[in-house]
Amino acid sequence: YAAQQQQQQHQQALQQQQAQQQQQQAQQQEQARREAAMQQALYESQLAAEEEEDARQYMAQQQAYAQQQAAYAQQVAAQQQAQGQGQAQAQAQAQQRAYQAQQQAQAQAQGQQGQQAQGQGQGGQRVQAHEVQYQQAKAKQAQRSQVMNQATLDDAVNLAEKGTLSMREGDYVEALTTYDKCLAIQLGHLGDQHPMVAHTVDLMGVALLRIGHAEEALETFEKALYIYEQGGGSGEGTPEWALVVMHVGQAYELEAENYQADGVSEAEAEAGVEALTDKAMELYERALSVFEGQVQGDEPDLDVANIAHCMGNVHNIRGEYMDAIRQYKYALENKIALMGEEHPSVGWTKNNIGNSFKGMYKLEEAVQWYAQALAATAPELGNDHPEVAHIHWNLALLYHTKGEVDASKRKLKWTSRWPFKWFGSRIQDRAAHEGDDFEKMDRHLHHAFDVFIKRLGEEHVSTMRATEAVMSLRELSRD
Repeated sequence: YAAQQQQQQHQQALQQQQAQQQQQQAQQQEQARREAAMQQALYESQLAAEEEEDARQYMAQQQAYAQQQAAYAQQVAAQQQAQGQGQAQAQAQAQQRAYQAQQQAQAQAQGQQGQQAQGQGQGGQRVQAHEVQYQQAKAKQAQRSQVMNQATLDDAVNLAEKGTLSMREGDYVEALTTYDKCLAIQLGHLGDQHPMVAHTVDLMGVALLRIGHAEEALETFEKALYIYEQGGGSGEGTPEWALVVMHVGQAYELEAENYQADGVSEAEAEAGVEALTDKAMELYERALSVFEGQVQGDEPDLDVANIAHCMGNVHNIRGEYMDAIRQYKYALENKIALMGEEHPSVGWTKNNIGNSFKGMYKLEEAVQWYAQALAATAPELGNDHPEVAHIHWNLALLYHTKGEVDASKRKLKWTSRWPFKWFGSRIQDRAAHEGDDFEKMDRHLHHAFDVFIKRLGEEHVSTMRATEAVMSLRELSRD
């Protein structure tokens, strides 16, 4: 169905391409006109600067000449007044004063000319710098336009497929960059209100979710929704629109999972998480109503299964573990019917079932579900995939919890006896992190940490949590 829809959209795009090429030609002509006007304005500005400097230089020369004439007049007057016994001395003094005045006038004129030349040079340098920047921007725009004109919609499709492959391999940043290139080509050929553009924007939002940027993902999904709702495709109520609605719910779900409760009371924190999960559940229900309308009879449907999986996540965040398991098992049944037992999506639902059992402290059942999740995901994705690393992280948390539970049970036998009653807290801390469970926790934790730091980066929320856990483990080991 997706392939047929993509082919229809491709045919519609080719039909629109001729009209859009005419529009691009008009835009290029307008751009050329603007560039010519800018060049003319730049030339006139440079010419005006040169004329102004010439006028300043002429005025300086006239001023220097007037000073020379004044000095000569003073010399003549001094000669006429020099009479009698001191005539020779007065004449010499007058000549000396005239000579000094002349030298001073020449120096002043030369200084003004130097300042004018320096100002003219600086003005020319500014004009030259602006010209260089303008030419660089023009060349960059021309190169971009050339690339856009040479790239076709087939190139955009290839980029979209490459981005999807990067997502599957866990290279989320690379996928986001590739989708952005795909979007640039589609915008040049199709405009910003086409369904193919909305689909690419939606894929970019999914990549942002995997990177851990819930707020940016939410803004991106809302752009895709706007395109669909403004007529980019069949509009609101279509399966494509419902898919984006589900992704918006996932953004709210991620915000609820990573909710920061610093500086607020426990009741306020619970209210914040509840508001986010309510919003996510509302969006999931809206999307589910669309997907169920597309299903015929009791046949399994992947979109309905994914919605059930997402609803299970919301119940898990709220601590409603039995409701979560019920949703997960419904999703699991449909996924297995459509994709088989060994698909990574099946493995991820099994992982979340393990989370629910861990939340209820049914740790043995949780271990079994996690083991099944690894068996379904690791052979297909590889052990260094971020999704597989998340299962190892969950196993590390499980063995940490198991160690604490076992230590709490043993505490009843020894904390009432001396000296344990005095050092019970410290010894319990040690007892919770010893033996086989500690070794398993250490192995799974470091596996997850190594993958997170390598594939997701230091700023990802999963990496920061794993880093904190590793540091705590090292402190305990030193103690």
